[in-house]
Order: sequence, then structure tokens, then C-alpha cells
Amino acid sequence: MKDIVIIGSGGFAKEVAFLIEEINKKKNTWNILGFIDDNIGDSNGKYGVYENDDWLLNISVPIYVTFGIGNPDLLEKLYDKFKKNKNIKFPNIIHPSVIGDWVRIKIGVGNVICASNTFTTDITIGNCNVFNLDCTFGHDSNIGSYNVINPSSNISGGVEIGDNNLIGTNTTVLQYLKIGNKLTIGASSLVTKDLIEKGLYLGQPARKTS
Repeated sequence: MKDIVIIGSGGFAKEVAFLIEEINKKKNTWNILGFIDDNIGDSNGKYGVYENDDWLLNISVPIYVTFGIGNPDLLEKLYDKFKKNKNIKFPNIIHPSVIGDWVRIKIGVGNVICASNTFTTDITIGNCNVFNLDCTFGHDSNIGSYNVINPSSNISGGVEIGDNNLIGTNTTVLQYLKIGNKLTIGASSLVTKDLIEKGLYLGQPARKTS
């Protein structure tokens, strides 16, 4: 088994630990050491805070790291910080129930893909995205890095999503549209046109509010 730590120790970090346990039920792959955070020894659910950032930055043996964080900008900051240590590897953590045409999907590193996601075909995915529960991604979609896509969102075919976006629960993006960088799209929004400018978008159709 491979040693793995989870950066963060909040609620989503617990869910990532559960995801890893589900992977281990199919194939015993990961030994979860615990969470990486400041309060060493604190516990949250089944696992505790194993070590802090300094320990991980200076580790001299190979170790696997995943993210239990739902903030796009923090995902980017932490990945940039820890990738400097070549002993740290960032696997893609994918729930066994996820469906995808994997021979025709290009995927980077450090992605967390929760249960019941569906990826069809000819899809490109960058680094360190969070795909929360029960989302769909259509053909020829292109997803950048550090995006957090919350449960039950539906991304249609040919959609392009940039970097550092937060897409709310139950959002739908219609086919061949473009989402820029550093946008927040509120829950249950319907995206019917390109959204490029940074800001908060809400509604059906989604409109910029700030």
C-alpha cells in the first residue's frame, strides 16, 4: 500500500478520506496517514491531523498527497507550494463508480473525482480540480485547473472551463459555451451564454451580480 496524506482537515477532507476508503474496497491501494494542517494531533472523524505543512515540504521519502479543500485559489496556492518537493506525488483520486471513456480522456494530476460522476468522450482535464458528487461532463469539454464543481452539475458537450472557478450545486452549462477564470456561479444557475469576466453569476439564465 502507498502512504497518502490529505491536505486540509475540514468536512471535505473527511469526505476525501471516505472516497479513498471506497477505492481500497475495490483494490487495497492507499494507507491513509491522516490530514495535513496546523493543529497536529487534533482529530476529525476517523482520522487526525498527522503533520503540518513544514513536515510535508521537507519530506525526503516518496509520499502521495491529495487535497481535501473546496477553495479554487487555495488549491492553486498549495499545489504550487508543495510541487517544489519532488518526493511529493499528486495522484488522481477517482471513486470506483465514476464512468468515463478513459482511453479518450486526457487528465492531469491531483484531481479528486467523487462518486457517480460521468465523463463521456474526448475530454481534457487539467490539474487539481474537485468534481463533487453526481455531475455529468459531455463530449469535447475542456476543463482547466483548480476548479471546484459542486454536486449535480451538468456540463454539456463542447464547453470550455478555464481555471479557478467555483461552480455551484445543480448548475447547468449549455453546449459549446465558455467559462473564463476566477468566476463563481451560484447554485441552480443556468448558463446560456459565455461567461468570461471575473465575478459572481446567479440565476436562470445566469447573470453577473458583482
